[in-house]
Amino acid sequence: ALDRVVLRYLQRRGYKNAAGVLRTEARVHEHAINDTVSAGSFAKGGMSVVHAMGADAAISDHLLYYAEAEADPRGLVDGYGELRDWAQNSLDMYKNELVRVLFPMFAHCFLDLVKKGHLDEARELYTKYHVDHMRLYGDDLAALSALSEPEHVLSDPVARKYLDSKASVTMTNYSFELLVKFLHAQNLMSMLSVLNAHLCVKVEQGEPSPFEDERDGAVVITGRTPEAQRKFNSIKGRWGLVDSCLEIERLRQHKRETKEKEKAAAAKAREEAKKSKKQKKDDDAADGGEEGAEDDMDEDGEQATDAEYPVAMLEDPPNITKGKVPLPTLDYDAHVAALEDLRFRIKLSPETLPTVCFFTFTHAHGLLCCADATADVKHIAGGFADSVVRVWHLAETAPGEERTEPVERDKKSPRTIPMTEFIGHAAPVHQVSFSPCGQFLLTASRDCQVRVWSMELKICLCAYEGHFHPVWDVQWSPFAHYFATACHDRIVRVYAMDKSFPRRMMVGHLSNVDCVAWHPNANYIASGSADRTVRVWDVNDGECVRVFAGHSAGIRSLVFAPDGRTLASAADDGRIHVWDLTKATCVISLKGHVGPVYSLDYAGGGGLLTSGGADDTVRVWDVSTPPPPAEGVAEDDEAFGKVIKRVPLKTFPTKNTPVFKVKFSRRNLCLAMGARRANK
Repeated sequence: ALDRVVLRYLQRRGYKNAAGVLRTEARVHEHAINDTVSAGSFAKGGMSVVHAMGADAAISDHLLYYAEAEADPRGLVDGYGELRDWAQNSLDMYKNELVRVLFPMFAHCFLDLVKKGHLDEARELYTKYHVDHMRLYGDDLAALSALSEPEHVLSDPVARKYLDSKASVTMTNYSFELLVKFLHAQNLMSMLSVLNAHLCVKVEQGEPSPFEDERDGAVVITGRTPEAQRKFNSIKGRWGLVDSCLEIERLRQHKRETKEKEKAAAAKAREEAKKSKKQKKDDDAADGGEEGAEDDMDEDGEQATDAEYPVAMLEDPPNITKGKVPLPTLDYDAHVAALEDLRFRIKLSPETLPTVCFFTFTHAHGLLCCADATADVKHIAGGFADSVVRVWHLAETAPGEERTEPVERDKKSPRTIPMTEFIGHAAPVHQVSFSPCGQFLLTASRDCQVRVWSMELKICLCAYEGHFHPVWDVQWSPFAHYFATACHDRIVRVYAMDKSFPRRMMVGHLSNVDCVAWHPNANYIASGSADRTVRVWDVNDGECVRVFAGHSAGIRSLVFAPDGRTLASAADDGRIHVWDLTKATCVISLKGHVGPVYSLDYAGGGGLLTSGGADDTVRVWDVSTPPPPAEGVAEDDEAFGKVIKRVPLKTFPTKNTPVFKVKFSRRNLCLAMGARRANK
């Protein structure tokens, strides 16, 4: 009988492994545990009377006293209130870390009360304290507030997320000691049980940072413990670029051109040397002086010809990797045009910021859902709430209008831009995406369909099946042919143009997937979800190879760096994080936006990142990382090894227009798109 009591106590405290070992050794069944607890009655003095305990009655009564006390619904409500008051009244130095545990404790206390049928106490707990967490956990609170029956806890996805996985919280050693000592001193065994059973606290050495706020320590559930996640993120990946990548081909082309120029310069120097040697024999000193003047003039003229603007290329290209995914070749004409554009791609830096060209959709606020442009800026597409996709052809003339003279850029004369309407969807269109060659257009809609349209024939070529929930995002791979979708059913799907069903299905997110992005080598896909995590998937086998947790809100936008080494993610809270794929850590945190960040893009050649969001601004960021220290030189913690926090280099405000899309053209012109509001 004592084994059953101890087993019940271990289960109450959350020691599941120890309870399993004791159950196996003592051969105690689950129904026997419940019978033992129900056999005791809670007496007035607070001690239970258990039959047939013999000499062990004192110990068993003591254990059951805490078991019954933890089962008291008032203990959860009052215990959480005491913990909340203590954490919020702590010293500012430790307050930011101590309040991190409040929401997971609140959520589990509420779920425990609902699951056991104590609905009045659950409603009292929610009414009193849910306001404290509305800023960071509003979506989860909305789901929890709808739970009114014990059966709801077992079926609700948000409730299952908290019950099936432990919440990860990071605290310094002294803050964690303060928390545990307080719970013991106040005899809050119910709170200590929740802490032990449902939270995974990562204890770090050192003092709390005075520069962190509540968003930096927001609780994120990944489904893994921190130790398991670190081991999982240590998997070696193929983060280099493939041999057929445009950036690699441009580097090779540049090397060939450089060698040819060097050979031509050497041949010219030899020819001039021969002429000079011959002329010295035939000409006198005066003629030699005039010739020297002519040579100086030629050198000056040649130097002026070589003084072109710097061209952007990958300064530190990664290793060439062999991809496992079969990649198609781009259309020949599109490939040649892309390389030609890269030849004239201007180099951008913190000293040379990009020029932003903004496309404003007038009279479309509340109707425009998404926008995109081709790499050569010949077509602009918009997806609208009326289920229509509209494409403007900037390089074409309207029927009946013949352009005899080039359009003056500074002349404000209206002209009609040809527009094509693609009709086929039955619900709002949430994403449009042009293929790298510009010949096809992908559209994703709330009607659970993904369609591909021909820009030449201006018709729908195929409607892809497999989705049973709204599709929020769709993106082409860098080599076309493949594309990935983000769906409300928490699944990432990979399609090929020649089949209407998905080739891969990536499952692992705990909430709906809102955005996807392709790695430059097309071997990996990144996905961002409302569960506040970013996951990287291997396209070859569909396995998850990275899980990044650090945002305090749902992920809204993703983009890989041109060299494939880093990944940038933006969330609904306005924060942007840059992740190192090799080290699987956050290296840069960018703060400046107020509200959701809708779009991100790297400048060609890397080094700069642009973002556009709901705060009517386009912001430019420096995302260059300090080089690793040389061998034998100690690492500087301030410059290397810690998260670098930066503010924007430049902010471009719009005229009352949320920015739905930012994108760099192949020549590094920053394009931005949005629908203007009538009144602010």
